[in-house]
Amino acid sequence: MQDNKLAKVPIHVGVKLYVEQCPKTQEEEEEMSRVPYASAVGNLMYVMVCTRPYIAHAVGVLSRFMSKLRKEHWTIVKKVFRCFHGTSDYGLCYQQRPELDRVLDIHGFVDAVWVGDLDQRRSTSGYVFNLFGGAISWMRKRQFIVSLSITEVEYMASTHASKELVWLQRLCSSMGLVQ
Repeated sequence: MQDNKLAKVPIHVGVKLYVEQCPKTQEEEEEMSRVPYASAVGNLMYVMVCTRPYIAHAVGVLSRFMSKLRKEHWTIVKKVFRCFHGTSDYGLCYQQRPELDRVLDIHGFVDAVWVGDLDQRRSTSGYVFNLFGGAISWMRKRQFIVSLSITEVEYMASTHASKELVWLQRLCSSMGLVQ
């Protein structure tokens, strides 16, 4: 892995993975059955939850192909690991609790992708919230319903992020942070 070229992003914009890419022949299935794909994606999920929220989209896409994977899927898994090699000194950093007169500093970012899942025609949404510069809450998931427009997708993503923000504000208030 050290000799491989470093990757700057876990998955490029525009990369589409779908069921039609799954193995077509018995030989392809046997070859890919020897690949530790499920273990690798499981490791990526652990890393995503603990320290690397920026790989959430890639892990979400890759986890859909646990039983029917192809070389393209395995190539992207290896690319996500190459992305870590260049960012091994990155991590989530939190500051000490600020003075009580400091205003609560929560920043949130929300985004959505219309029809990100080509197989089920489902959209994907996600958000991340930072408190005093460190990420404290993030989410990426497929939406449960099929949306008819990008406006509907963005509205649903904003609604989920707003609910999380209200919860975070209440949590911070209970800890004595000024809003």
